[in-house]
Amino acid sequence: MKSHFFLFSLLFISITGYSQNNQNQKLFNDLKTLDSLLFDRGFNHCETQYFDELISDNFEFYHDKSGVINSKADFLKGMKNGICNPSNSTKSRRELIPESLKVFPLYHNNELYGALQNGSHKFFETQNGIQQAASIAEFSHLWILEDNSWKIQRVLSYDHKAIPLVTDTNKIELNENMLKQYVGTYNAEKTGIVNLSIKNGNLWLSAGKMETNIYPKKVDIFYHDQAPLVFKFLKNNDNEVYKMVVIENGNTVETAIKQ
Repeated sequence: MKSHFFLFSLLFISITGYSQNNQNQKLFNDLKTLDSLLFDRGFNHCETQYFDELISDNFEFYHDKSGVINSKADFLKGMKNGICNPSNSTKSRRELIPESLKVFPLYHNNELYGALQNGSHKFFETQNGIQQAASIAEFSHLWILEDNSWKIQRVLSYDHKAIPLVTDTNKIELNENMLKQYVGTYNAEKTGIVNLSIKNGNLWLSAGKMETNIYPKKVDIFYHDQAPLVFKFLKNNDNEVYKMVVIENGNTVETAIKQ
């Protein structure tokens, strides 16, 4: 009898654990989907209806750099007048670090009432068609079930810091005589005027408010050390640079003709 009871206990524990794991995985997936709606659709594409739908009326936002927002109305107003203002020349994008995401269920009397969602994310800013890394930060989101629907009640956004510089092991050295062939004014389709010059022994790119070094990884191919951007220079039959192509994550995002 003892052995039968022991085996039954093991079976019960195994089944219970399997059920809880399934429930936790579903909760993780559900809240990951909501995170995507908030950020990929709401923040990145300024489809603010998702903020209105998913944010609780009892909402508070705590940020380690910009302070506290005490209401849903103030948060929506800030988004519409700031990041999502059509006249804002700087576009922001948030990128979740997938492996960092964790979800912790919250229970009361064995009933699920909420969950804590923690993770890390990166932010990028685009000006004049050129994207650069802005910061990396931690977040904690308190989700509460309100009338059987998930609503985000509390947001903690903290530990903001600059994204570490990209180190490219394929970087090569070009002397100033080699760099001079890229120097000049370029007319870009989307960005407008782009100027390239030499500054402190490096190629210096200036486009509107955007100013940055770009570094050679091959002759005629340069990279940005804080964003996934590659600058490819093309030459004509006289071996003179006449065009610059900007590539982001393998896709051409800008073409500029040298004047």
